[in-house]
Amino acid sequence: MDKHLLIGNGINIQFGGFDNYSNSAIIKRVINNIKTGKYNKLTENVFKSEEQLELLGNLANIIDDIKAGKYSKYTDGLFMLKELERIQRTYPKKSTIDSVFMEDYFLAFEVFNNDYIKKDGEKTSEYYKKTMFDFLHHILVDGIYNDGKINDIYKNAYPGLKKYFDSFSNIFTTNYDYNIENIIGKSNTVCHLHGEFNKLSPKYDVISKYYNAHQTEYNKLIQKKFSDMKHIYSDTIMSWSWLDKYGELISPDMKAKETLFESISGQLEILGLSPNNDEHLFILLNDNPNIKSVIYYYFEDYDRQEIQHHIKKPFIPKKVNELWESMK
Repeated sequence: MDKHLLIGNGINIQFGGFDNYSNSAIIKRVINNIKTGKYNKLTENVFKSEEQLELLGNLANIIDDIKAGKYSKYTDGLFMLKELERIQRTYPKKSTIDSVFMEDYFLAFEVFNNDYIKKDGEKTSEYYKKTMFDFLHHILVDGIYNDGKINDIYKNAYPGLKKYFDSFSNIFTTNYDYNIENIIGKSNTVCHLHGEFNKLSPKYDVISKYYNAHQTEYNKLIQKKFSDMKHIYSDTIMSWSWLDKYGELISPDMKAKETLFESISGQLEILGLSPNNDEHLFILLNDNPNIKSVIYYYFEDYDRQEIQHHIKKPFIPKKVNELWESMK
């Protein structure tokens, strides 16, 4: 029987450290970068550090309002309703900036900007909305990137990790880094479902192709101002919305990877994937009749309990610490 592996950020936490690559650690790194003024140049110094921190704080407050049920009747479609229900089910009563899951920041911002929720009745301009979404995406991707250190965190990986990877027909990852490729030495068996740090986003690639010269808008932007932050213009996907990761709204390259994931058969093992993100992948899993068995590795009992709301076919939960021990 064919075996396939789906990997999330948990494996980076295992080998890179909770204090470096957990959700809270990444957000804390973003906060520190904000305080040092690293992201001021992204907005031409118009949206400065104090306002950037205020934005994150206000969005964390919106998560608390969602938890309290304030926005349930204002949801924009079934997808959003299910995500709000998840927040109500899983979040504590009071959130802090670093306790909010990264992609839930986008959900909070979307809720805030819905026309019918705005107290003043004014429609938020699409330009402002896009600008803020892009800004959130850029700073969070930069926090994950960690000045490139993220691509070098499997140095001290367990001896049995490569053998484990080699046992699968396909390896799918929601991570943007290249640690798996560094271990197995071949990239064609690793499928990045949500983009890669080194691949330019199609929207910037379109700009580059439109202008018939090396001095494109994108190149000028990168070369003059952001040569140290090229990764934020990568094709990395980060969003609360399933439609940004699933269906016709994704790029042809992403669609091909999604199609490959849809076509697998046999056994799927899920390692390091939080039940709080990537509902679209659980939809594809649930709709695939050719997947005969599922193994879900969990770290905390909370994950084992929450995943039952997402995987609708029989699966076997296993403690991930036992897997790690078997590789040592």
